[in-house]
Amino acid sequence: MATAYRPVMADRAVTRRRTARLTANSATMVAGELMEISAYGCRVVMPADPTLSGAIELSLDGGAPVAAQVVWNRAGVLACRFDAPMSRAQLRALTIQDN
Repeated sequence: MATAYRPVMADRAVTRRRTARLTANSATMVAGELMEISAYGCRVVMPADPTLSGAIELSLDGGAPVAAQVVWNRAGVLACRFDAPMSRAQLRALTIQDN
């Protein structure tokens, strides 16, 4: 359901492997793979510490770091919510299929 504050945008499955690098506590860096993404967050597969929570930075497909919060962390999959919504251009660049 759309609201006056935030239009609903469907999650998009990533059709090509996209890298994700996670930095927590300004020191720990872990590499992983982006699974799904929306303007508001994403799911990433990575061998992360099961106790990882709170504020992180994600660098998606080599781009500039994006501030996010870990929503949940289970069985090597992290769900993250971006601190600020991603632009349509950024989202499209990460979800468009390369030929």
